[in-house]
Amino acid sequence: MAYYESTPQKLLSQSRFIHPDLNALFVELFNADVYGHLRRAQGFVRTCTKEINTAGHEAASVRIAAAIATMRRYNRYRVPYFQDLLTQARKQTVSPESGREIVRRPGNPMLRYVGGAVRAADADVAVPTVNQESLEL
Repeated sequence: MAYYESTPQKLLSQSRFIHPDLNALFVELFNADVYGHLRRAQGFVRTCTKEINTAGHEAASVRIAAAIATMRRYNRYRVPYFQDLLTQARKQTVSPESGREIVRRPGNPMLRYVGGAVRAADADVAVPTVNQESLEL
């Protein structure tokens, strides 16, 4: 039953809501061969929907656009390749910024400022001192 519900019109409608670049890609693929690219379009929709559900629409939209641009550049329209491109984009955004600068606390270079304040875990801990009078008992 689900196979009969996956018509080219339904896939085009879904792609419009996912991303405009995906919709343009589907139009190109369907103009070349509608039934030859039907399963591929289903895979693209499934992959994009998973990406949107896990990362959110804004972050996923950027990744989807970059992946589609790369597929167009190399003229390689395959679902596993698309998934690999999305995975690579996800890993690149997770990596820390290389331009961050560490600001040290004056007087103690082992402590850092985090957002203008010293972290509670890094704050000076009061160490009890022993004086000579308390030892002479």
